[in-house]
Amino acid sequence: MIKVDLSYHLEQLIHVEISGHAQSNEYGKDLVCAGVSSIATGIANTLVKHDFLSQGKIVLREGYIDITVDNVTSENQLILETLVISLKGIEDSYGQYIKINQKEE
Repeated sequence: MIKVDLSYHLEQLIHVEISGHAQSNEYGKDLVCAGVSSIATGIANTLVKHDFLSQGKIVLREGYIDITVDNVTSENQLILETLVISLKGIEDSYGQYIKINQKEE
């Protein structure tokens, strides 16, 4: 199962951690895992390319993505909201393979 942990501070998204594998199909045919990976990697690349994460960090590894926001801006929040909306769409359709948890810090 893919686990998504979202951490908010004062209603602003400050940390995203995505880990695990959906295992909805055999390796190379797992559309849930491919969808989550594509969305998250695209968002991470956008944050870096446009320097919307000047203070923060991104870690990308096999089965793991971690995005930490140290300087909240309207731009990085909009991009991260796109990530959350997209992942929730996948969770709505494939909830047995992905679980999103939210907490306020």
